[in-house]
Amino acid sequence: MTDSLADLDALALKCRAERSRDYISESIQCYRAGAYRSSIVNTWIAVVFDLVDKIRELAVANDPIGLRINTQYETYVTQINQGNDQGVKNALEFERTILAICRKDLDFFDHQQMTDLERLREDRHQCAHPSFQRAGVPHRPSAELARLHLRNAVEHVLSQPPVQGRSAIAEIITTIASEYFPKDRVQAATVLRQTPLANPSDALIRGLIDALVFGYATAGGPVHEKLQVGAALSSLLDTHRQVAEPRIAQQMSALVRRTDDNGFPAVARLVAAAPETIGLIDNAAQLRLIEFLRVGPEADVLPAMAGLGRHPLMSEAARTRIMGFGIERLVSAIQEHGMADLAKDRALDLLSASGSWNTTNDVFDRLLIPIFPSLTREDIERVIRMPRETGADLLGATMYRNFIEQVSTTGTIPDAELDVLLNENHADYLVRIRQRQRPPV
Repeated sequence: MTDSLADLDALALKCRAERSRDYISESIQCYRAGAYRSSIVNTWIAVVFDLVDKIRELAVANDPIGLRINTQYETYVTQINQGNDQGVKNALEFERTILAICRKDLDFFDHQQMTDLERLREDRHQCAHPSFQRAGVPHRPSAELARLHLRNAVEHVLSQPPVQGRSAIAEIITTIASEYFPKDRVQAATVLRQTPLANPSDALIRGLIDALVFGYATAGGPVHEKLQVGAALSSLLDTHRQVAEPRIAQQMSALVRRTDDNGFPAVARLVAAAPETIGLIDNAAQLRLIEFLRVGPEADVLPAMAGLGRHPLMSEAARTRIMGFGIERLVSAIQEHGMADLAKDRALDLLSASGSWNTTNDVFDRLLIPIFPSLTREDIERVIRMPRETGADLLGATMYRNFIEQVSTTGTIPDAELDVLLNENHADYLVRIRQRQRPPV
């Protein structure tokens, strides 16, 4: 069965604070005794006490909204202690509206949680006020109803930290905005587990996503154009996908579609920092990104191309754009933007068209040697066949010899097979040099 049928003791252990466990213990004792009316009444009392404690915690932490509400509540308590009947009326009104206060001013609950807690309050009135019933017919709640209210009280209130709305989002945004927040999604998730995201409500996750996505595009905001926003969004997909995915899809689609051309390169960099979002955004947003890769200014496109171009939906546009790069732009793509895998085909094409040793040495030195770990055996065989198949001026070039030595050193192609390939493609002089350098058997 679902968590609603969890053992009551285990349910009580979910309470965040010791006082909260004490509050709910009376409700559990009543439930076990079959006193379901008393259980529901005590569950409501536990919720109210816990909410008041949370408001006090916020006040102690100098949260302005918490301070205002707590000051108001303390005024009512003072009036009661002074024998002022108005204080009693004010305190009763405070209890009657505490759910609305915590929902509206503190964002403690989402819509469904609020509905569940309002049902608890109404059932509490049915149980506690005989005047609500026909004469001689007391309200008789079922065991299932009492247990449901116990579960909702713990899940929605007693197990939650006191910052679930604006204050929580502000705290998390401050953490993400730091220059020392990690850009890696796994490391980001580790950091975010030490924030209110350790035990968030669905409303908090949705609110945080809104703040991150639109805060990224808001000039002067704490996360304006900060790429760690991408890592934070990716970590939310890892840890809270069911809630995060539809919200990210909706808001990122809107951001990509609505941002003007001047701000679009920054938005493209955000998508590149969280490339999984490419598959979530709508078709109109995807098409705009593809067109950006195809015709956008190179200086704007390059910083986003690595993240965008590796996604299957964007790869064709990225590779087509790269095939138009010259040596200088390709060097920048590899060295400054980490695009070794995307730049490989263009680098090989440039080498295959080389008509001089100077060009050959330049392409090997600045392009192929830096991306050597990305080259497959098929790529290397293609290079060795170039003098015969395309007429590329590789033979005799210093960097071609250095390239072959690196192939041999790494064992990408066994020496015996490498020698055969070299002989077949007019590089027998390299075979003789390699044989002289080998130690005698």
